[in-house]
Amino acid sequence: MKLPLKAIVPLLAVVALTAACNPFGASSRERLPEDPRFAEFTFDSDNKPTVQERTDSFNERWPGLQATEGHVTIEYSPSGLLPNPDPEFWLTGVATVPDETITALMEGTTSSALLPGIYPGLYQYVPQDCHFSTIDPKHADKTLKGDNTQVNKDFGALPVKALAASSDCHLVVITAIGFSD
Repeated sequence: MKLPLKAIVPLLAVVALTAACNPFGASSRERLPEDPRFAEFTFDSDNKPTVQERTDSFNERWPGLQATEGHVTIEYSPSGLLPNPDPEFWLTGVATVPDETITALMEGTTSSALLPGIYPGLYQYVPQDCHFSTIDPKHADKTLKGDNTQVNKDFGALPVKALAASSDCHLVVITAIGFSD
């Protein structure tokens, strides 16, 4: 059976238009920047994360950090169909810290090669020429928490998931996950 050319042309036009409007194609997702220095960013949220310039998100949770400058993203993880009374949230950030903080953190150096998987909007705050050491999360928690009287009860302590420190740039790159009370 031969289809006339007049029947094929509209069929091809419909196929082309349908393929261009495919809601499941790769172009429908926001393309985040990539940087081979970092582990994959694996956190998810119902909202698009925004980068905020603030130090309280660091210093109120980890008094031992003593951040003098910081850029952070904080978002709640998707809760599903039912609201969660204690929703999970995540924090990723880059902070400038003093020598004392770097020295204390370096005692917990590990062998990991990649920087923590922070939100890609924060990559711009991590200079290419900085050299980092990854820090054991348990050591970071112990070093940064200070005493219980220093932790702001409105923020609460937050367990470190991954942390890297740079002694030449005085930076830390951090990811953490916690639950709101």
